[in-house]
Amino acid sequence: MKGKKAQENRNRPHQRLIRFNDEENDYINAKVEASPFNNFQNFARILLITGEVHFTDFSELKALNYEVNRIGNNINQLAKLAHEFQEISPADIQQLQTQMADLTTLVSEQLKQVKKEERRL
Repeated sequence: MKGKKAQENRNRPHQRLIRFNDEENDYINAKVEASPFNNFQNFARILLITGEVHFTDFSELKALNYEVNRIGNNINQLAKLAHEFQEISPADIQQLQTQMADLTTLVSEQLKQVKKEERRL
């Protein structure tokens, strides 16, 4: 009875079973991996209910995130040199580093938010 009680408390208590051969399984695993969903269950549920799974190309946002991180590394290197030669005030360096950190956080959070919204569809 323990299994039946747990099943009653589930948000989705009904289960469906489906079988695949190796080739089909590999193909489906590749589709799930390329999708915004983190597992087969979510992928299959949305596909079966809506008849389609939408994919969003995050490559541009990921590239932007990568470039922002590279700029941050360059700023840190410049800050180190500025400290050595005392050409730029520490306050200016700190302000630049803070702005860069804010930009990095903004881009990263935006990427996370878009991915999260994509999974909710």
